[in-house]
Amino acid sequence: MSVVKKKKHVSKKNKKAWRKYCDIRDVEEFLEDQRLEERLGKFETKPDSELFVVDTEGDSKVKDVEEKPLNAKQKKRKTLPATPKCFEVLLPTSKVPDPNANRNHVNPVGSKRTALSKLTNKRRFEKGVLQKKVEVAQKNRKLAIEKKRKAKQTRQNFNLDLWGNDLPETKGIPASLCDEFISPEAQLHNVLPDRRLRPKPPLAKTVVTRSAVEAPHPGVSYNPSFKEHQELLQEVVQHEQKMMKREAHLHRVTTGMFSKVTQQQKENQWREEMSVGLPQPHNPTNDEPESDTDNEYKAVNPPVKNKKKDHKARRKQRERLDELERIKREKIDKKKITDLYRLRKIKSSIKKKEELNEKLRSKRVSKKAEEAKTSVPVLNAHKPPRKEPEFVDPKQLTGDLRHVSSTTNLLRDRYESLQRRGAVAASKLMMKKKRKLKSYFKAGHKVTEQEIERYTTRSAGKK
Repeated sequence: MSVVKKKKHVSKKNKKAWRKYCDIRDVEEFLEDQRLEERLGKFETKPDSELFVVDTEGDSKVKDVEEKPLNAKQKKRKTLPATPKCFEVLLPTSKVPDPNANRNHVNPVGSKRTALSKLTNKRRFEKGVLQKKVEVAQKNRKLAIEKKRKAKQTRQNFNLDLWGNDLPETKGIPASLCDEFISPEAQLHNVLPDRRLRPKPPLAKTVVTRSAVEAPHPGVSYNPSFKEHQELLQEVVQHEQKMMKREAHLHRVTTGMFSKVTQQQKENQWREEMSVGLPQPHNPTNDEPESDTDNEYKAVNPPVKNKKKDHKARRKQRERLDELERIKREKIDKKKITDLYRLRKIKSSIKKKEELNEKLRSKRVSKKAEEAKTSVPVLNAHKPPRKEPEFVDPKQLTGDLRHVSSTTNLLRDRYESLQRRGAVAASKLMMKKKRKLKSYFKAGHKVTEQEIERYTTRSAGKK
């Protein structure tokens, strides 16, 4: 005898309590079965042929004739009537009938051929267009298969190690670290930098071929010969003359272009320029004595009489204009004739000029190629500093190294030498401006008189 459990009475005054204490599993199962029957159909409506299979052969009958396996072409033809997998998603899986039974059925486009399409296909068939399309398609298919067969070439050499790139030796790990007891992190930590980082580009040919250190002039020696010292002196003199000439040129084109005037001359010139157009004051010394003439009125612009030209004057004017025009035409014709005679001379001069330009161009190209062999590579926008000629005054020359005084900084000289040879990028000296810091005095009850006096004297000294 089954024990009936006593129902537990709980409050169901809101939806949360209904969902918590109501058992609706039987309703959900019923609805799920109903939806399954709608999708697959009811068993009562299905015919017996779909539910049952009639076995007509039996278990005792054995197939004596073995079925011949199908080739690839026959397998493809066998799968033609079946629906492709990509279109199965579009097919309806539900057995629910259309609620609108009177809906008009519309055939998809292209399912039924029209009379016009039938007529067009007939004409194409008579002309042989369709047959030609089939032949072209077969030909293209054969070409594609042949191309695919040629592209797929079997590899004859099997010496490629597929796992060779994963070996420690190929990653640059030393052989002493290729041990199973050493962790991969420690091995990769000891890999050479050139294996992990981007390789450095090679140095320029001009840097490789150029000498490392430039040999100084023999006259710079602490005990030079007289001839070498005089040669160095001439070089220094020429350099100084060039610098003086350049300085004089800059002075001439800048400061020398403006004339110097005194302060009085400047004021007089300013007063004269500012008083242009203003009425001048009356000066009795400049008054001229009046001429003893009769007091007749004379107009500033006397009236002009409209005197007409007669026929003779007009004829003379016309003849003069015709003569000027004739002279002008004669000059133009004469210039044309002279230009025709000068054609040969112009042609020869043009030819000479072209030959000269070609020679100059070839010289420039050869000179540029020679300079490129020994030119310094451009590493940045700054130019390397020019080397100033060194010279020791004859009075400071000594015969031994003990009393030699250095005139240049060796470190700076070597650094500028590297810049001139292109080994180091040329730098520009940037002078930083010092910030002016303002100091303030913070008053307080602990400040003494000595501190106040010290601050006032310091601030007065700065001013």
